[in-house]
Amino acid sequence: MRDHLAILRVLLLLALGLACAGQDRPGSKEEDEVSKALLDPFTGGDQAVLVAAGHVAYGPFPWVDGYRTTDVDKVLGENRVLWLETAHFRFGCNLRSCGWPEDGDERKFLLDELRALHKLLPKVPEKPKRFEPWLRLHLYAQRCEKAYAEFQKLVGVTDADFATAGGGRYLGMPDKLPVLLFQKKSDMVRYMDRFCGRKDDTSLRFWHEKSRLMSLTVNVEGFEGMTEFGLHGHVVHAMWHNLMNGYNGFGYPLPLWLTEGTAHWYSRKLPSKFLNVQIKDDEAVAEDKQTNWPVKVRKRAQHDGVCFPFAKMVEWTKWEELGYHAHSQSWSRVDFLMQQDPAKFGLLLRKLKSVPADGTYEGQSAQIRSLSMQLLQELYGLDAASFDAKWREWVLKTYPKK
Repeated sequence: MRDHLAILRVLLLLALGLACAGQDRPGSKEEDEVSKALLDPFTGGDQAVLVAAGHVAYGPFPWVDGYRTTDVDKVLGENRVLWLETAHFRFGCNLRSCGWPEDGDERKFLLDELRALHKLLPKVPEKPKRFEPWLRLHLYAQRCEKAYAEFQKLVGVTDADFATAGGGRYLGMPDKLPVLLFQKKSDMVRYMDRFCGRKDDTSLRFWHEKSRLMSLTVNVEGFEGMTEFGLHGHVVHAMWHNLMNGYNGFGYPLPLWLTEGTAHWYSRKLPSKFLNVQIKDDEAVAEDKQTNWPVKVRKRAQHDGVCFPFAKMVEWTKWEELGYHAHSQSWSRVDFLMQQDPAKFGLLLRKLKSVPADGTYEGQSAQIRSLSMQLLQELYGLDAASFDAKWREWVLKTYPKK
């Protein structure tokens, strides 16, 4: 792995969100809730039942960088994490129980998820009283596998395309993607310190150079007011980043407007009020209207010189410099392209991730940004100026005024 990957190895996912109902506050449940429920109630711990549901195994199993889940258990404490392996992921989870959300759209979405999960694991109730640790783990396994399948469909690949990919069976990565969902900040800090050499305590997407894998670690306690649905949206947003970056190996960065816009496009399909956005101090956005991106984008698009020109957007490289309007307009640009032709958008991603990683970080980053402009012209007939004009015209026709 080349030296410039040291610059790329950490992708910190900052986020500010809105509080919503349904999540127990940290510390409201006993510390050993997970240790009292080590046996999966939906399979009775029967491996055959688990496999019949499309999964692979319970822990212990290999983790990342030569470690196993037993090594993580030694650091965090025995019987404090539930472990589950699926077709494309390995999960560790010690989320506590939570209740149903009050929002009607969120409840409906969860009911649909539960019906799908019930078909695979008949012992999963279609309308449980609470979402206990094993149920939450199975739901996140289902959600991440759904994102993986959607990504494969978008870029036009299948597992078979990577079956003989020289060790890159998982979208070009050599092994399954690790996902850790923690309830407590202290657990994430200890894990990151021991296994990633960092002290992050909220959310981190991490490139493991040794294993050549993208991992995701999230701690609920680090987000004020984080609800189950907020966590769901956050994980989907982060997972799309990991899939895009890990696809065909993480050799160089994709254009920031493209990755952020795509991650938002998929995560915003959820009826969540959590924003995976850092709102800048000089951005006056009413709290009760922050999630209404179509209206917010339209209000800016109806005025000349207010929206970001694409020639500027394509040069963005630092997440911390993007604010609310940069994120919402990135989402809208992707929305426009996806509505025009999602197959072309998938081909755009596929071509961008097919470039050999053989340059310096700065040089290759500039190369990929330039290539993205070229591909937009080839696939959509758009240069920077026509992209601005046609996108703005589409926004004014498509998005509601209020």
